[in-house]
Amino acid sequence: MSAHLDPRLPAKKLQWFPEPKLRFAHEQLLEDPKDGLLLFGPPPPAPAGLSYGVIGTDAGIRQFEAWAKRLGNVIPAQQGVTSSVTFPGFEAVFRVPWPSEPRVRLVVDDQKLGTAIRLSDPHQRVFDAVELYASEIQRWVTEEDAKVSLWFIVVPEELWKLCRPNSTVSKAEAVKADVHLSHARALEKLVARDLFDEVNEAAEKHLYENHFHNQLKAKLLGCEAVTQLVRQTTIAPDEHLNRAGKPIRKLQDPATVAWNLATAIYYKAGEMPWTLAGIRDGVCYIGLVFKKTNNPQDRSEACCGAQMFLHSGEGIVFKGAVGSWATDKPGEFHLPKKQAAEIVRRCVEAYTRWHGKAPTELFIHGRTVFGPEEIAGFREAAPEGTSVNGIQIRRPNDLKLYRDGRRALLRGLALPTGARSAFLWTSGYVPHLKTYPGREVPTPLKVKIVFGDAKLDVVLADIMALTKVNFNACIYGDGLPVTLRFADDVGEILTAIPEVAAKPLPFRHYI
Repeated sequence: MSAHLDPRLPAKKLQWFPEPKLRFAHEQLLEDPKDGLLLFGPPPPAPAGLSYGVIGTDAGIRQFEAWAKRLGNVIPAQQGVTSSVTFPGFEAVFRVPWPSEPRVRLVVDDQKLGTAIRLSDPHQRVFDAVELYASEIQRWVTEEDAKVSLWFIVVPEELWKLCRPNSTVSKAEAVKADVHLSHARALEKLVARDLFDEVNEAAEKHLYENHFHNQLKAKLLGCEAVTQLVRQTTIAPDEHLNRAGKPIRKLQDPATVAWNLATAIYYKAGEMPWTLAGIRDGVCYIGLVFKKTNNPQDRSEACCGAQMFLHSGEGIVFKGAVGSWATDKPGEFHLPKKQAAEIVRRCVEAYTRWHGKAPTELFIHGRTVFGPEEIAGFREAAPEGTSVNGIQIRRPNDLKLYRDGRRALLRGLALPTGARSAFLWTSGYVPHLKTYPGREVPTPLKVKIVFGDAKLDVVLADIMALTKVNFNACIYGDGLPVTLRFADDVGEILTAIPEVAAKPLPFRHYI
């Protein structure tokens, strides 16, 4: 998986890393996930079948079921769109039958939802809307016998617009909450409790992030329900038109939408669409996640999490300690030695349970700077025989390279700036696709080995490989390694509600 960086070459010499290969059925290796799935299908074992549930309004469920039927059939490529590839149907791609109807249908009351998403208090608005969905799924999971591997959350466009940070409801449409509190007033009530319980309850809703997606995901971690949110405008664009008779949202072509959603569905149902080829045995990757909490008493309080990934692409998320980890520098966090050691210890224990032995190489990826206490903690927790390496990966946007001609720089180019640092272009022109799947001049990642004895060429090759396992879409390669690609999203979910389930859960619960 690596391209040799010759130390005799000048420091400013561009190096190229060949495209990492993916493994499909029959041990076939290809670069492009769509090619591999079309020709050979996903690697074994093949699942016995898929089952799913759906929750939404009557209109949402109707639109979803019509879309689900289409997903089982051929969706042709869109003419004139170079990146569009015909989707041959779910079963043809993944070699497993696709049920055109859900096993479970849960209906959200349209009137109750309409009232909830128009509440004047944004925190109460999102909290009440989430409860209409989350409470039904939690009840079903805990009380009913019919189980499903995945829940589809069908989201009306109005809910999507009104239940996000900074969204507002017009005065003409707003429904005044029984207890209306400004955010500042709610925080005061959380410190000095009110005499009336309803005021305290309204104030407590301000501890929850007013973002429907994140809050819903966080609340469902406790019952371990895996979800896929789909907007009605995505699955039924022709039913949501503007005055000119055009869809109100500009979407990718239907075949590409099908490829991306089908891949996410297969992964979230507990299967691997593909795995990486050529990664060394015994390697474990950890992506560090930091996100400030909503604690009004401590503005430096943050939650630390760890995303652990194996060479196959399988991942698991650990919720770390909550404490005053934020520094005065925006976006920079530091852990004490004890908490840093605990993260590595838990990851090594999980790896050992899966493989029967500890990893031989441990790579910790993070955007923030690694401090001396953190480094000491990471090293202390690693068992004998396990090398620990800390890699800082950022996209500073302070370097642009241009080439003659109309094509962008190649994906996979690296510009070493020393023995332990380099710029790496994870986006750029892709010969296999005969295009650069982007608009602006490609911006490289800035990679630095902060501690450890890893070789720079190995680190860069691994990062390239980890851009190929974004199972939330079926794309040739991502701009960030999976260790950091979803770091912000995972952090948002870990802090979206006051008490998030601390049990380590597979990565598919978070994306």
